[in-house]
Amino acid sequence: MESILFRMKLKGVINEDEEDVYRFGLECLLLEMIHYSSYIVISFILKMTIPMLVSAMVLIPLRRKSGGYHARTRGGCYLFSCTIVIVVCLLNKIIFPLWLSIITLLLSNVIVIALAPVENENRSLDQTEWKKFRKQALVILVIADVAVIISYIADWVIFQWLLNGVVIAAQLTLLGKLQTKCK
Repeated sequence: MESILFRMKLKGVINEDEEDVYRFGLECLLLEMIHYSSYIVISFILKMTIPMLVSAMVLIPLRRKSGGYHARTRGGCYLFSCTIVIVVCLLNKIIFPLWLSIITLLLSNVIVIALAPVENENRSLDQTEWKKFRKQALVILVIADVAVIISYIADWVIFQWLLNGVVIAAQLTLLGKLQTKCK
């Protein structure tokens, strides 16, 4: 990390005043790479890499816009995130009855519509940001719902994987709301 910063300063890409900002950004990038690499390894071990990636196409953007549960430490975040990946991989191995899929999709929609975006201690939103994140979360939710419905009608195997991305994002949104209420 320090050698990268040193080289960036040496080449004139950044100056001394910006060093802390770039250090923070590089640390975040490194942590994201560790997280995502771990998720791929977990899904590979569980033989669920493609299903996990499909679920993640819904889960990650919806989670970023709707907010949700946050662990208090970096280590806790990592362990919780890896646990979520395991849960998604295991859920993706199960084909649920249509009636249960419909109910969980509807309940998940209600949760996101009612609660998104959920703020946390690391991200408080002013009114403009709140409206923007809410609109983006709802647009992602509608797109995900349409993808779930189309994939079901087309009898594609990804139907359940997409649905699981919505369901887990909604559960994390609900957990985040409960977390902020308990403080």
